[in-house]
Amino acid sequence: MLSPSPTQQPPEQTTPEPKKVEYKQRQRAGQSPTARFFKAIFRPIFRGIYYLFRGMRNHKLVTFIMILLILGSAIAANYAITSEWPFGIGNDPFNFHIRGSKGGGEQVQNWLYGLRDGNVVQLSILDKNMSQPPDPQQLVNQYSQPKGHLTWKTINVISAFQESDSTIDSFVEVDLSAAGPGGNTSGYMIWHFLTVSQNGGVLINVNLVDFRAPLG
Repeated sequence: MLSPSPTQQPPEQTTPEPKKVEYKQRQRAGQSPTARFFKAIFRPIFRGIYYLFRGMRNHKLVTFIMILLILGSAIAANYAITSEWPFGIGNDPFNFHIRGSKGGGEQVQNWLYGLRDGNVVQLSILDKNMSQPPDPQQLVNQYSQPKGHLTWKTINVISAFQESDSTIDSFVEVDLSAAGPGGNTSGYMIWHFLTVSQNGGVLINVNLVDFRAPLG
């Protein structure tokens, strides 16, 4: 019986190495060049806002004083430019704000109130600077509350602007109503006034633009 030589070694059996699977790290959306660009811009802004609110929370008294100073300076600047307080407080619609004066707005107001109350004498005095004044008695008979049997509800200044010749055109709308057999009816009057700002405001012309009932 034959047997293998003791010096002969059996062949070694090699096992194949397992294949290595390489995983590529997925890039997050925040790591793209575009994202890093925007983060570089907005990160300091949001960080500054965060520290601002943090400081306001830790120094409430200082923050309150700063807010009061900012609001006070804004209100003072607005009043210096427009002569009006915020939220319409103390607002005078007949102050036309023409070169630091009312631009004749007081004369317009007095004329309308004189017409509303049926004051012929007041209208005659205010019309003295007009080249062709309207007949005050006729106006009172048609449009005043006592003679025209009208009720003036509101008087609204629509607009006022200065022309190149230093005159001021202003338009005023009046809401009114009248009692009739079928009940009250309403209407609108629109007046055009021409004033100058010199000498405290002078009324030089007045014209009724429209007098109509509401549509519908």
